[in-house]
Amino acid sequence: MYKSSVLKSYYNDYIRDISIVFLLLLPLIICNAITLFVGHGLNLAQLSDLANNFFYFSNLLIGIYPIALCLITSYYIATKHGVNAMVVVPYSLLLFIAVSVPNELVSVQSGLPNNPLIALLAAMISAICCISFRLFPLDPSRIDFVNTLYKHVLHFFCFLLLTVALAKLTKIIMALSEYVRHDLSLNPLTFYGGLSYQFILGLLGAIGINGHNFLFRAKQQLFENTQQNIADWQAGEASLNVLGQGFYDAFLSMGGSGNTISLLLCILLFSKDRRHITLALSALPLVIFNINELLLFGLPIIFNPTLIMPFVLVPLVSFMVVYGAITFGLVNPVSTIVDWMTPPFISGYIATQHSLSGVVLQVVVVIIGIVIYRPFYLHYAGRSQSNNMTISRQHELDRSTLKSFLGDVNQVMSSYINKHDISRRVSRMLSRGEFIMHYQPQVHLNNDHCLSFESLIRYKDPKGKLWPPVFIQDFQQLGAIKQLDKMVIDLVLIDIQKMPLEKNCKVAINVSAETISDKHIVAYIVERLSYYDISPQVLEIEITEEAIIDNDKQVSENIAVLQALGITIAIDDFGSGYASFPHLLKFNFDKVKLDRSLLFNIENEREKSLYQLLAKISEVTGCVLVAEGVETEAEKYFVQQCGIDICQGFYFAKPMPLDNALAWTKTAALKDENIAKQGCFSI
Repeated sequence: MYKSSVLKSYYNDYIRDISIVFLLLLPLIICNAITLFVGHGLNLAQLSDLANNFFYFSNLLIGIYPIALCLITSYYIATKHGVNAMVVVPYSLLLFIAVSVPNELVSVQSGLPNNPLIALLAAMISAICCISFRLFPLDPSRIDFVNTLYKHVLHFFCFLLLTVALAKLTKIIMALSEYVRHDLSLNPLTFYGGLSYQFILGLLGAIGINGHNFLFRAKQQLFENTQQNIADWQAGEASLNVLGQGFYDAFLSMGGSGNTISLLLCILLFSKDRRHITLALSALPLVIFNINELLLFGLPIIFNPTLIMPFVLVPLVSFMVVYGAITFGLVNPVSTIVDWMTPPFISGYIATQHSLSGVVLQVVVVIIGIVIYRPFYLHYAGRSQSNNMTISRQHELDRSTLKSFLGDVNQVMSSYINKHDISRRVSRMLSRGEFIMHYQPQVHLNNDHCLSFESLIRYKDPKGKLWPPVFIQDFQQLGAIKQLDKMVIDLVLIDIQKMPLEKNCKVAINVSAETISDKHIVAYIVERLSYYDISPQVLEIEITEEAIIDNDKQVSENIAVLQALGITIAIDDFGSGYASFPHLLKFNFDKVKLDRSLLFNIENEREKSLYQLLAKISEVTGCVLVAEGVETEAEKYFVQQCGIDICQGFYFAKPMPLDNALAWTKTAALKDENIAKQGCFSI
């Protein structure tokens, strides 16, 4: 059951993602269809020079389409997964060109790579490589710039090796396809050969391959034989063949490949989703002229297993119906090659020697197509009559409509723009200003021989203005919180060298859950302690309670190793979220810091009782308790009555630079001549 739901989720996301990408390219596709339509119209009006201009632009749009597909697909997947798109896009473009050019998968007119399937695969493979081995953007101002640079070089070199292998694999596949085409002796002028020809065309078209190009020899032979047969018939030397180019164009491509006029009418007749109906109405003017890209990519049909089946099946059934009708003399044989953009019903009338029987036959074929498409479409849309739509299915349907597609695109684009702004802001902070540590006293109420300080990171801009730590969220959104934590570790260890620490005095460094769950963080801390020649016994690691810890096993291992080294482990902001107690049970903390929010309403009996209850945690766990956010004499007295010995807050002092903190320590020592002149710092 679990595997089934996972596969279903992947399927839904996959179809949805492909749809979003194709929707972004719909303006290009529709413009191409319009230029073709206008070009053919101008040809009919005998304005061939002007028509050629439109055909030129049509070829240009066709040439641009695969590259645009590659770039937009890689860009979309990268932004969706939070990977820097400026890394993925060049990778995908390189792979697309490297595979296409050596294998001659390029346009004759423009010389550009012209295979949409290769474009899509190149984008997906590149995105997977960059998502699997996530790299941070290169920033010369970062502390780990050189290390990151070498990672980028190694990653790119490995990707080049993969590109070479894929280019060779493509060559092998193309060679095999040549053998297949050579041995594939299709004859569209025979019944079974025609069925095979139509099946291959539909199957290839459903996965983004131009079947007419793949079966070019068979199609060219079909066209030539049809022309010859019509000429012989007109000369009275032969009868008309049942099968010919006009047969396929007039009856098997109504509304475009797959007889998609039947699907369009199916949506208009049976869909209850207004957005699908809007999509069908929008596609109607194009489908009338056998241009089905809006439906093909908008639902989508391409790469959609549910709709691929009727897309392939409808022309096959239509083939047999039309073949039987003409063979048994119910309808006149096709006597001309009708232009592919001739609207349905008109094409049937012209093709069958201006006979209404051809129109009636087309109507029958369209109705049969509606009947076949209907259950598949209703299943895809989630409105099968045999099942009631559940809430989750409704959600799935809402996600797969045109409006939500465009909304998702806008959301992704907005998210990327936001991340780009954050990246620029963080880069400016790293290169122009400086990060410094401030310290707030942490007072031991029943032990005047030990003063503690909590260190808070601040940013000082080039003008000397001090900024609060709102930038921490920027690092989190960029996925660089571990880099910030490592920078803080270095800043703190530098400050420790200036602190007159005595025995049993510790310095606590506040780190994120992401950092403490990193399997390399212990080695990093040990290396930095050795570099600055500082004993592990002076350190205390505080883990923020806000973040949910996912890798329980790794966190437990890291905590155990750090504690074995003599480093104290504390949980910060305890009580600020529902994860507090599970964290306390899972991990062996040495200290618990009660969040400031728990003191907001202690004048109320309920809140007071809750705080008193939490104060008993130390009796159960053996952890040392610290009351954060003490700002009044009443709050100080209350937490002291609760049995908590260590407090911090504005009541004692506000955060201050290291020099001021050291001076504050000396001032506090002078208040009682029994206080030793020593500092114990918590950062």
